[in-house]
Amino acid sequence: MTRKIIEIIKDTGYISYSFELTPDISEEELDYLEFEPLFFSTTWHAQTHKCINLEIAPLKLANSLTNKGKNVLLHISCTNLRRDYANMLLTALRDKGICNLFIILGENFDPNNTDFKSSQELIKYVRQLTGSYFCIGVAGFPDRNDKMLHLKEKIDSGADFILTQAFFEHNIFKKFVIKCRELNINVPVIPGIFPFESKEELEGFVKLCKVHVSNDFMEILHTKSGIEATAKLINDMLKELQVKHFHLFTLNKVQRIVKLLDKINLLIN
Repeated sequence: MTRKIIEIIKDTGYISYSFELTPDISEEELDYLEFEPLFFSTTWHAQTHKCINLEIAPLKLANSLTNKGKNVLLHISCTNLRRDYANMLLTALRDKGICNLFIILGENFDPNNTDFKSSQELIKYVRQLTGSYFCIGVAGFPDRNDKMLHLKEKIDSGADFILTQAFFEHNIFKKFVIKCRELNINVPVIPGIFPFESKEELEGFVKLCKVHVSNDFMEILHTKSGIEATAKLINDMLKELQVKHFHLFTLNKVQRIVKLLDKINLLIN
């Protein structure tokens, strides 16, 4: 069985990473990675595969990684999800030894096409069927105060850790963790980092995900590349907040991640 995320990140006493992948990444790219992340998360895309059967790209990637001895965090959304399919999926994951789930509402969510109207409902259902077998993560939104009570509900429903949406300044993460603790949310919080290369790419991400980027950060991009700015963010969190683990949204651009980690190693050393 793959190890639970909360155990993996607790055991490491040094800076570490995990990578988010989409199912269309090639086997060759995975086989020749220059860095070994603590775990891989695999995205779900229910609007594409429709939850019709288990012969879908996310499960094929998760199974392939598991067969190679990698720790896997499988995304599952409420979108298009029916109880019969959830039952079949959870059984298959247990048979395969996959024990980490990242439960989200999903893209273009339509409550009329699902048996689970919220992440909380799905979390409770997984717990009802499987007890403590699965380690469950949920999304956190560091610059959205209006989502904090909803996050509290997800944790109270049985989630084990939080993985945040991307942010670009370390104080945003610091304030988010403080707000979590004030609400008695005491599970591990993993920072999600989006490595970008250009100002235009950042602007596209900000528009798509509706995250906040300050003018001060945009000023940094006059003298630093996106990779340098991301490396600085991670280094600042390492030194000032003692954060040791970072989740990287790779967009399957593996060589970009190699460049980023090389930059971070230069800053640290």
